[in-house]
Amino acid sequence: MREQSTVSGEPKIPEIILKILESRGIGEEMQEEFFSPRPRLAYDPFLLANMQEGVDLLLSAVDQGKRIVIYGDYDVDGITATSLLMKVIGSLTDNVTYYIPSRLDEGYGLHRESIDRIAEDGGELIITVDCGSVSGAETAYAHSLGIDTLVTDHHNVSDVRAEGIIINPKLSEDGYPFKGLAGVGVAYKLALAVARVRPVPKSIMAEVLELVTIGTVADIMPMLGENRTIVKCGLRSIHLGCRNIGLRRLIDLSGLDYRTIRSSDISFGVAPKINASGRLGDASIGVRLFLADTDEEADEYCRILIDANQERRRLQDDAYDKGLEVLDEELEKGDFVTVEINDSHEGVLGIVAGKLREKVNRPVVIISRNNDIYKGTGRSIPTVDLFSMLDKYRDEFISFGGHSAACGFTISAEKAETLRLKLNEDIEKMYENDSSIFDLDYGYDAAVDTDEVTLGLAQAVRLLEPCGKDNEVPVFAIRNVEISGWRFLRNENKMARFTISSAGCGGVDCLLFHDAGEVFDSISSEGRADILGTAEINNWRDEEKVQIIAKYVLPAGTLK
Repeated sequence: MREQSTVSGEPKIPEIILKILESRGIGEEMQEEFFSPRPRLAYDPFLLANMQEGVDLLLSAVDQGKRIVIYGDYDVDGITATSLLMKVIGSLTDNVTYYIPSRLDEGYGLHRESIDRIAEDGGELIITVDCGSVSGAETAYAHSLGIDTLVTDHHNVSDVRAEGIIINPKLSEDGYPFKGLAGVGVAYKLALAVARVRPVPKSIMAEVLELVTIGTVADIMPMLGENRTIVKCGLRSIHLGCRNIGLRRLIDLSGLDYRTIRSSDISFGVAPKINASGRLGDASIGVRLFLADTDEEADEYCRILIDANQERRRLQDDAYDKGLEVLDEELEKGDFVTVEINDSHEGVLGIVAGKLREKVNRPVVIISRNNDIYKGTGRSIPTVDLFSMLDKYRDEFISFGGHSAACGFTISAEKAETLRLKLNEDIEKMYENDSSIFDLDYGYDAAVDTDEVTLGLAQAVRLLEPCGKDNEVPVFAIRNVEISGWRFLRNENKMARFTISSAGCGGVDCLLFHDAGEVFDSISSEGRADILGTAEINNWRDEEKVQIIAKYVLPAGTLK
């Protein structure tokens, strides 16, 4: 077996892991940086277009005592970015505050009504985070009121642009070497540039790195390049004690250990709680948590977030059940699935759209009616660029934004049905050109036998951490295994534990967290299956064992 030691004194990397990296485009010349516990890949913030002008405008406002308003988005990316700049700019001036629009009442991005409120409160400089690049009319309106704007963002930029200074690696004229920064990553670059010019306490710059880590992971940014440096260094800071009081309490109260927390723990255990407040009402709770000065204050905000997340789950399940009732009927109308769900909390409809998309492997848009207006939120599959499909009809929308995998919009009720018909015509043409666009992806990184599924394999997989988009946890194919010891767990037969084995090999524990009842019915007649899953370490009573977390349990012979 070929092995390689990428860092002096570090453990050797097994051949199977090296092959997986090579198949992902991470060649030998890149592997030392990839595996390094102290990565160095980071770029000068002043390489971002307009950064110097942005720093000059910000520091001029500080020196003149102007009232600065951080204008954030209501998701984790926006909340962490807002908190980050509040801490950094707050070290330079007391005249800084923040504004996060309501997901329910205002929606994404800059709005004239929000700008009016900021003007009434004496705001003189608006710094956007995670939004604003295409807010041409809104920034012009702010300027007409005498309010300067500095846009920091990472979303795609269309022909319509904000007035004034924009810092966004997606700008066509931007030469920044890494285009995958989160919104909080761009805000962090602004903070680093400011710290080059003015003294910002090192303790603050170290603390906000933890927030960049949370926002980058939560926003599903590529876990490669500079993001990998950011997240590795941020996780190390968290592991060594976690400087941010609010974040540490949220990790603790989520039943996680800050000393060993991984990117997947952030995605599934921490981020949903931060998002919950914005989905159900007041996203500023997340900012107040990260700005908390005491454990008591942090505990108060943590409890609000945890309670909101529990309520979010209840509302989400209710809306999902409503969507399931009409899903088959809507699918018969075409492969661009539009589901109308009314009388449900709109803050959870994006998650529900994602779950319905997984059910039918089609792009799904959920619309909800309010008088003569429909609000829509959509989620797509990898083979369909949702933003491009909808951007073609931009003039039909009252408001619209998003990216290839997700979108949000408002549209008049009279135009909604016509748009649905056009989108179904478009996707039918796409299918005619490529009949595989709706095929389920049973792709995997490597095929292994059950005797190769060892604790050593699971430990080797950990070397790829932090995992995320474009650096996913490796998926292994294990073909034609015997299923035994099937036990349903909680949640109405949605989850199960079982053992897989093959001739002459010992058994391996397996866990399935979705659709366990349906899977059992499909394989029970044969008792054999093909498995796609990830190799994890199960810690139980101070003993480490390998287990497979199954992504798919398929009839034997499905995987070629």
